[in-house]
Amino acid sequence: MTVQFRRYRDESDYMTLRKLITQKFADPNRRFYPSLGDFDYNRAFGGDKFLQSLTICEIEDGMIIGAIWPGHYRIIYIFTGPEYFYLEDEIIAWVERHYCGRSLEDRSGLEVYIWSYIEDHPRVETLKARGYEQHTWYMYSGVMDLETANQEPHFPEGFKVRPIETDTMEQKVMIMNGSAGLTAPDMDIYRRLMSCPTYNQDLDLVIIDEANTVVGFANIWHDNENNIAIIEPFGTASTHRRRGLATNLLFECMRRLKEIGVSMLYINHGGMWTLDPEPDDAMRVYKRVGFQELGKMFVWCKSFS
Repeated sequence: MTVQFRRYRDESDYMTLRKLITQKFADPNRRFYPSLGDFDYNRAFGGDKFLQSLTICEIEDGMIIGAIWPGHYRIIYIFTGPEYFYLEDEIIAWVERHYCGRSLEDRSGLEVYIWSYIEDHPRVETLKARGYEQHTWYMYSGVMDLETANQEPHFPEGFKVRPIETDTMEQKVMIMNGSAGLTAPDMDIYRRLMSCPTYNQDLDLVIIDEANTVVGFANIWHDNENNIAIIEPFGTASTHRRRGLATNLLFECMRRLKEIGVSMLYINHGGMWTLDPEPDDAMRVYKRVGFQELGKMFVWCKSFS
């Protein structure tokens, strides 16, 4: 079977890719980035540029079986439908022809960079067979079984959680600018985010203080078909950290999701450049509330001298 590659065409491509993600996430052992929420989040932040960067992977009959796109620093994301992982060798060969570039570090020569979870054994085997080496750059993914989660939120006096409202959108965007790292938003981006298929304003939560000022946020993306959810993004204002707000916001997210019957909650944390045994603030919060490690999505590198 031969894979054919083409540019993104229209909304029907996007909806087909979302369907593939939904099918893949039906298997708890294959819930690797991107989820529906991750995919919509990428589209919201990237806009037309993201769609133009998408390469659609098809087989001979025109059936879409996956997609490729470059993220920050030319690091490639690949996903395939649940039945087509065996075609990733051919897909990676195509990536090497089209995304080989100068080293991102201080090495000479050309290199290709691809994201993969070490738990995604078929892809890791393919990468190793093609000469890739695991880098230290990675993204953490955590999972919470909501059926066994029973923590109740207890916010400090004067703080409460509610869904976002129009009059607090700009405040949230400003806080996200200080928390979102490489993907800081503006109002146009946020409006796109709110128009995404997976978005639900009732699950776009903010922490507000007595003055109705936003000091924390959590966007929950609900995959209705698989009865799971992912939080992306999540954070608190720099002026309100280490006060228990982030921990209790996660407890509140869990409580609301349990009420609507969601079974599993996922969260990602990027920007981890070394395997430092000392966790950062975000990781300390995730471990404190009980997230279990789903996996680590590492950058894999291949050099072409």
